[in-house]
Amino acid sequence: MNQNRNKLMIASFLTLIAAGVGFATRGAAAPAWASQFNIDGGTFGSIMGAGFAGFGVFIFFGGMLVEKFGYKKLLVLAVILHMVSAAMLFVAPTMYEGWKEADTVTATAKVTDLLYWSVFLFAVCAGLYEAVINPLVGQLYPENQTHYLNILHAGWPGGLIIGGILAAAFQNDTAWITEIPWHYALSAYSIVLIVLLGMCIPEPFPDTVSQSQGEKASYSYGVLFSCFASIPFLFLILLHALIGYMELGVDSWQTRLMENLVENSVVVLIYTSFLMFALRFFAGPIVHRLNPIGLLFVSSVVAVLGLIWLGSEITSIVTIFAAATLYSLGKAFLWPTMLAVAGERYPQSGAIAMSALGAAGMLCVGFIGGEMIGAQQAMATTSYLKENHEDIYDDYKAADRTPYPSWMDNKLGVSVFEYQQLDAQKQQEAMDNEEHKDNASIKAAFDFGSRTSLTKTAMIPGAMAVGFFILLGYYKSIGGYKVLSLDDEGESEGGESTDGPSDVAANAGSAEGDGES
Repeated sequence: MNQNRNKLMIASFLTLIAAGVGFATRGAAAPAWASQFNIDGGTFGSIMGAGFAGFGVFIFFGGMLVEKFGYKKLLVLAVILHMVSAAMLFVAPTMYEGWKEADTVTATAKVTDLLYWSVFLFAVCAGLYEAVINPLVGQLYPENQTHYLNILHAGWPGGLIIGGILAAAFQNDTAWITEIPWHYALSAYSIVLIVLLGMCIPEPFPDTVSQSQGEKASYSYGVLFSCFASIPFLFLILLHALIGYMELGVDSWQTRLMENLVENSVVVLIYTSFLMFALRFFAGPIVHRLNPIGLLFVSSVVAVLGLIWLGSEITSIVTIFAAATLYSLGKAFLWPTMLAVAGERYPQSGAIAMSALGAAGMLCVGFIGGEMIGAQQAMATTSYLKENHEDIYDDYKAADRTPYPSWMDNKLGVSVFEYQQLDAQKQQEAMDNEEHKDNASIKAAFDFGSRTSLTKTAMIPGAMAVGFFILLGYYKSIGGYKVLSLDDEGESEGGESTDGPSDVAANAGSAEGDGES
């Protein structure tokens, strides 16, 4: 049993490695997409945002799918679909060349759609992974769930490190070793998937809670969803949405925003991911024993300071990494600590409460954060160039509105994207060409836009700090933050009783391990 569960733990860890590798290499693809497909900053942000939207939806509903189909079937399906996503990326350049023979503008629109849906499918798989691996690892290690779940979630920054090194070594003209076609680098996570599939197929998986409980499991759903009757929990959902906007939104743009400040900007992502990996891997059990709301408040304040520092006029490499260190310290514990709060205050809701928070964070960055950061960067870049170098602005502004995926035009309307005023391909070519007469001005405008977007994003953790300060006051008013268990009848948030039939305890029992203190 121990050997089997260790293998399943490694397989679960590899799902996050694969997701992190894909995320990091995709984040470094912006220059290649701009020059090859004429995909500008806002459109790139919307494509990156698709990765979080699909993740958010399927991390929430995936729990129900797990209970219906079981761990193994859903995990194998997710791995296969993940390979399909990689194949879509791999064929994108070939498809674009075929479409371009008829019309370049249409070709850009079509390849944007292809990239968008590839990233969306990637995110669906990532959401299904989360739906499987969190309850699976909790069930495999009931004696110390908190410790092993922290180890599990170190896989995400671990994947960012591997993907970041891959991007730094082989992507773009700043590659450490040699530049390779971007679609080779972005499809590299398929290697991890092949290993993962080979591990999963022969291994037996345990039954899910509903499978082991049979028909009795249906009695528990009313109690599982009782967290939504709690006003503090709804407040936590809002705050976790802001965490997703800040943490994942900035991560998705970090390489792009710093490409003129650091020779190979992906090293900043590698560095911050390494800090997060170390903190989550080694400090998780220690952090779990602190007052989580106080930790969340302090982390939010530190994140504000880090983003403001990153958004200042930094010229020294040492200063850039110092500011990145401060920001990393601020963001490292936010996501897992919020999940711990859900487990400790809403044990009767089991994985439902955690899934709801995760979905809120992913949906917010998917539909708002990724696009908003790109919009802020693009608007500030355009404004700077128009105010300081109007002649260059006239040369670089787009003659026509840049095309977007059809679903955006249909659902959001053209006016949402009117800020796209610079030709992305010409802008990137000017920055890449050191001898180009407009090189310095374009770079200065781009850097100003990047700093502006980071400074404005600092308002998000500022709002989080206010929210957590309010929660500190709330918990003080009820006698302090307390870890609840299923035995604390009538003490759950919002006055909902946590007692229930034995099958409720079985379904929500995974939360008891997170309630140890």
